[in-house]
Amino acid sequence: MNKLLKAFSGTKALLALIFLAGLLVRFLYFPDNIYFGFDQARDAYESQSIYKNFDIKLVGPPTSSPDFFHGPLYWYLVGPIYILGGGDPSVPAGFMRIYNALGIFIIFCIAKMLFNSRVGLVASVLYAFSFEQTQYAIYFHHPPLAVLTIMLFYGGLAAAIFKKNWWGVPISLLGYGLSVQSEFQLLYLGVIFILLCLIFRRRLLPLVNTKTLLISALFFLVSVSTFILAEFQFGGRTIQGMWVMVFQKEKGGGDWFFAFNTYLKRLVLQIHDNILGVDGFAPILLFLLLFVALIYILTKRKESSKILFLAIWFLSTSVLTFFGPISLYYTNVGISPALLLIVSFFVAKIYEKLRWFAVAIVVLIAISNINLIKEQNYKGVIGDIQVQEGMLLGREKQALDYIYNESEGKPIVVSASTMPLRINTTWAYLFNWYGNLKYGRVPYWAGPTAQGYPGELPRWTSQEQSYVAFGIIEPVRGVRGAFIEQFKEEQKQYGEYVGEFRLGDEKSQSQIIVQKSIHSD
Repeated sequence: MNKLLKAFSGTKALLALIFLAGLLVRFLYFPDNIYFGFDQARDAYESQSIYKNFDIKLVGPPTSSPDFFHGPLYWYLVGPIYILGGGDPSVPAGFMRIYNALGIFIIFCIAKMLFNSRVGLVASVLYAFSFEQTQYAIYFHHPPLAVLTIMLFYGGLAAAIFKKNWWGVPISLLGYGLSVQSEFQLLYLGVIFILLCLIFRRRLLPLVNTKTLLISALFFLVSVSTFILAEFQFGGRTIQGMWVMVFQKEKGGGDWFFAFNTYLKRLVLQIHDNILGVDGFAPILLFLLLFVALIYILTKRKESSKILFLAIWFLSTSVLTFFGPISLYYTNVGISPALLLIVSFFVAKIYEKLRWFAVAIVVLIAISNINLIKEQNYKGVIGDIQVQEGMLLGREKQALDYIYNESEGKPIVVSASTMPLRINTTWAYLFNWYGNLKYGRVPYWAGPTAQGYPGELPRWTSQEQSYVAFGIIEPVRGVRGAFIEQFKEEQKQYGEYVGEFRLGDEKSQSQIIVQKSIHSD
C-alpha cells in the first residue's frame, strides 16, 4: 500500500486528477452532442469495410482538390472500434474524446523537457480545459488525430535539440508522417522541420550518423507508405497536383494581404478559444504575448532558444498563407499546444514572485474556457468546423424513433433533403444501424439519389398499398432555399401532409424537420 501511495503522490497524482477533469469536460453532453453528418457516415462505412470485406485502402477521405486525398489512417483506426461497438457511432466518438485527453500527458512531457514540472502541470491544466481542445475532442472526424501527432512531431524535435537525444529525430519524422495521414495540408510541417533544423543545426549535427538517418528514414517511410503506394497505383497524381499548386499558381494583386489578414484573425481566435474568451481582449492579449516573447528571445536569456522554438511552432501555419487565406478552423490544428506552453512558462515565472496572482491567472483562463464549453458544446461542434450545425446523433435517433412510432406498423417510405444534395449515406447508415437494430426493419427510400456513394436502403417502387411517408429536412444552413422548396413540392406525391416533428432551436437554421404524409389505396 505504501508503494502504491508513493507511486501516485505528488506530480503523478495531480496529473491523474487533471486527466480525469479533462475527460469530464470532454464527455459533457455525450452522446447526444456527437455530430454525425455525411462525412461521419461515409467514414463509418469505409472504415468497417476494410475489416469486414478486406477492402484495403491506400487513400483516405477526399480533400477539396480532386488531386489530393487524406491518408487512410483514420479509417484503419476507427474501423475495429466501430465493429466492436456494433456499429454504434458513439463508441469511436467516445474513443476520440479519450484520445484527445491523452494530450494532457504529452504536453506535460514536452513542458518538463523544455522547462520543468511546474510549467508542465500548468500546461496540462490549460490543455485539459481548453475550449478549442474540447471542440477537437467532440469533432468526430480525421483532423483531430493531428493534435497529438503534431505534438509528437515537435516533441521529438525538442528532445533532439534541447536534450541531445538522437531518437528525437525519428520520433519527429514519425509524427510528421502520421500528421499528414490525418490531414493532407500538414505537409507544410516539412518546411518547419527544415527551418528548425537550420536554426538549431549546431545542436542537431552531432546527432547525425548512419543509425539516426536509417531509423529516421524508416519511421518516416512507414508512416507515409500508403501515399507512396497510391502514387504508384494512380500514376503520380498527387505529385503532379502539388507541382501545379506550387509552381503554376496564379497570383492575385491583393491575395497575399487578404490571406495574411485572415491569418491574424485566426491567431486572435487561438487566444479567444484557449486563453480568454472575451470579445475585444483577444487581439490585445495576442499582441502583448508575442511582444513579450520577442523581447525574451532578443535578450538571449537562458530559455530564449526554447521560447523561439515554441514561437515558430505557434506561428507555423503562416507558411500556408502563400497558398491563400486560412479559411477553416482546423487549418490551425496542433498550434495551440505551443500557445499553452508559452503562457504556462510565463505563468510559472510569475509564480516565482507572485504566487496567488499566477494561480488567479490559471483559474481565470479555466473559467473562461468552461464558459465557452457550457455555451457551445451541448450544440456540438461550432459552425466554423461543420456547416450543418444540428446534425447531432441524439436528434437523429429521435427523428428515427418518431418515424417508426408514427408508422403504426405500415410500410415506411422515406426521402430527405440532404447535404451534399441527394446523397442518402447518412440516413442509410442510421436506419441500417439504429432503426434495424431497435425496430427490426428498414424503410423504403424514395426520390432521386446520387450514385457512387456508400449506403443503401431498398428503393420504393410500388404505389399500390397503404404506407406512411416521411420527408426529412436536414439543417438548412448552407443550402439554397430553392432546393428546400423543391423538396417540399416533391413530397406531395407521397400522400397527404398530416404534420411534422421539429428537433432543435426554432430560431436557428440547425433544426432537423421530419414531415409526415399518409397514402391510402
